[in-house]
Amino acid sequence: MSTGPEIDENLHDSLPEPLQSEEALHDPFDWYREQRRTAPVHYDPKREVYDVFSYEHVKAGLQSAEALQRKRLSGSHADGQTPFSYLDNGMVWSDGPDHKQTKGQLFKYFQPGLLADLDASIEALCKSQLETALEDGTQFDFVTDFADPVPLRVIMDVVGIPESDQQQMLDWLNTFRSVMNSEYSAEESRDEHKMEATVEYFRELVAERKANPQDDLISNLALESDLSDAKIGANCFDFILAGQGTMSELLSNALYLFEKHDITGEEHDIDVVLEEVLRYRSPLQSRARITTESVTIADTEIPAGKTVILWIGAANRDPAQYDRPEEFVPDRKPDHLAFGSGPHNCIGAPLARLEAPVIMRTVLEYFEDINLIEEEAAPMSKASKVGFQKLPVETQLA
Repeated sequence: MSTGPEIDENLHDSLPEPLQSEEALHDPFDWYREQRRTAPVHYDPKREVYDVFSYEHVKAGLQSAEALQRKRLSGSHADGQTPFSYLDNGMVWSDGPDHKQTKGQLFKYFQPGLLADLDASIEALCKSQLETALEDGTQFDFVTDFADPVPLRVIMDVVGIPESDQQQMLDWLNTFRSVMNSEYSAEESRDEHKMEATVEYFRELVAERKANPQDDLISNLALESDLSDAKIGANCFDFILAGQGTMSELLSNALYLFEKHDITGEEHDIDVVLEEVLRYRSPLQSRARITTESVTIADTEIPAGKTVILWIGAANRDPAQYDRPEEFVPDRKPDHLAFGSGPHNCIGAPLARLEAPVIMRTVLEYFEDINLIEEEAAPMSKASKVGFQKLPVETQLA
């Protein structure tokens, strides 16, 4: 397996010392196991954070929305007119009554019944993208040629972003990921002005949909909800961010594990197998929280104002929760934390659970054979995620 881009120096310093290599970021599970074995909570004086590894305490931390709150993008003293202040209107960056009220108005648009009619369009989109990926031959990069663009197009259609803006939106998503605060250190977000064009785009789009509504989420929210224009725009940006990034990582992890374990649609229930993929290689490996008061986690007292890292990837392999946690068991039905838990449980989980099986079934049916070119694969270089930047494949059509 090849390495991806070198780890940024600032990012490198924010990483836990055992994860300061590409190899460790791709396979952090030995470190998780050793940390869990010695204690469920560890304080890292270099990063000045408390790391939590056990299923019991990670789940409790995710559910403790009052005492453990999500870091805001704009920091505590930012100008209210900055791009990050606008994006902080997204419910993922809020807590308490504001978060509950916003999520309550958004939740109905992500009910399984309202999403069911997406199956046919997702399948058609997959086949179209596979045809494009194969234009230059039987080899292609599963990530950049398929797993990145397909979820982006699905969520853009749901939200209401014109297809002509797809590449620009992907560029903005990558810019945001490069400047947002770290999930595993106390860093503040930086270079927020790089997001000015993104915020202006959503301001204009919400205003345009108010005047000329269409059959999309932005229009529905503008016409039916009590949400402010900024909350509509910021939340729709967050849906695109999560719907593209996390789904891309889920799909690449799924293909990687399907090939490793010879999983086919004929022998296994793909819906069930994908739940095990989410447990075994959770796209989101960690979540950062700030303590609003002194809290005690597993006999460790943590003062107010401290950063706590909830290691979802470690919790999902905790032997106290799962039999054979280090084994990939295709027919396991795990109660995993890949979509979070509590108030910040992923609102897009129903869409992900609809979308991923349709995509993977389409891929498996489209090809007679699909093989990984592992020596050319490049893992992601982030501790908060597990996935691939490149995953080249050699294919044979069915």
